[in-house]
Amino acid sequence: MRRRTRADVVHDALRHLIVTLELAPGQLLSEKEMCDRFGVSRTPIREAFLRLAEHGLVTVAPQHGTFVAGISPKAVRLAHFLRENLEIPAIRRLAGQPAPDLSAARDILVAQKVAAARNDQAEFILLDDRYHEALFDAVDLSDVWAVIQARKGHLDRIRFIQGTVRGSVEVPLRQHEQILDALTAQDGDLAARLLKDHIAGSLAFLARHLRERPEMFIDDEQTGGTGAGT
Repeated sequence: MRRRTRADVVHDALRHLIVTLELAPGQLLSEKEMCDRFGVSRTPIREAFLRLAEHGLVTVAPQHGTFVAGISPKAVRLAHFLRENLEIPAIRRLAGQPAPDLSAARDILVAQKVAAARNDQAEFILLDDRYHEALFDAVDLSDVWAVIQARKGHLDRIRFIQGTVRGSVEVPLRQHEQILDALTAQDGDLAARLLKDHIAGSLAFLARHLRERPEMFIDDEQTGGTGAGT
């Protein structure tokens, strides 16, 4: 495994702050403030900014600065497509294994319930990612999850907003538990249907939020945006 660099640490921290909207769309990211915040030089900050820009989470404007990008509906839909077409086959493969090891995912589910009880949505969404990553790990497809993770930053912001709606965490918690039960029973068809329903909720919420909070989004047609390198 590659050793994590300071740029990796800064990137992951900034990504989480953007996903959880602590850094809001349009917000200026000062290199100096980020250096002070993370206790690093400008080099890892700039490297992290470049990686975030590659996936459309920040916009670098020459002579003006680096800004948190608005949410790209096109990138949200692309990330959903990736999840549906990569995660569902992985789930089917996992269900086909004799006695699949689901202990890590079950432990994460317990931690999610604790985060939900504390109303800690930032922790909840972090654990949500770890739950799905654990399923990929269980079927030895961690590299596939890394591909999805790299492209779903815009989708994750929708998931975070969705999770702040009162009572909304109850649904994914129940779905996570049902998916694990289906995997334990080695019922691949049921696990696939449950997962498809689980990840589809964000698209429905996207349509609603586009109507209610248009200022948070970019116009993909106007910018030619794909959610990466825009």
